[in-house]
Amino acid sequence: MELIGLSCHLFSFLVPILFLEIPTLASGKFSVIGPTGPIQASVGEVAELPCYLSPTQSAEHMGVVWFQSTRVVHLYQDGEDQFGDQDPNYQGRTELVRDSISSGNVTLKIRDMRFLDEGSYKCHFENGFNQDEADVMLKVSEYLIRNSPWLWEISGILVVSWAFEIGIAMYFLWILLRCQGCC
Repeated sequence: MELIGLSCHLFSFLVPILFLEIPTLASGKFSVIGPTGPIQASVGEVAELPCYLSPTQSAEHMGVVWFQSTRVVHLYQDGEDQFGDQDPNYQGRTELVRDSISSGNVTLKIRDMRFLDEGSYKCHFENGFNQDEADVMLKVSEYLIRNSPWLWEISGILVVSWAFEIGIAMYFLWILLRCQGCC
């Protein structure tokens, strides 16, 4: 009889614990991880800001929001992009790359980079039970050499013309020194 009483007591103790653990397991606890260093982009280019869930899990049915300060840069909810609350400065310039969303990886693409895009971004995931976010720093620089091939052309022309001028000056000095020896 004592054994049955002990079993009932143990059962009544374990059942609430099991039921308390089920929502925790089903809730899919996660952390959001972003890059460790800043993302570099040039004016006029496309910047790619990655973040992912740890442990790996699908984010297809989660809400994903990218913020810069209090501005909504991009919103993904209910399986599709939502542009109603998007900041006007980002309209038509963002895309959430979802190639690996089933493994919790998303990348925000921002096209036509501007100096005003530089700063700290937040990648925010939410699934109804849990939410977390990661910071992503974006640095925007001028595009002098990389996006301006004409600078390379001008530099090449200058080098060739300087070489030509030096050659002419050396030839002139050689002739001058030869003529001095004749007279």
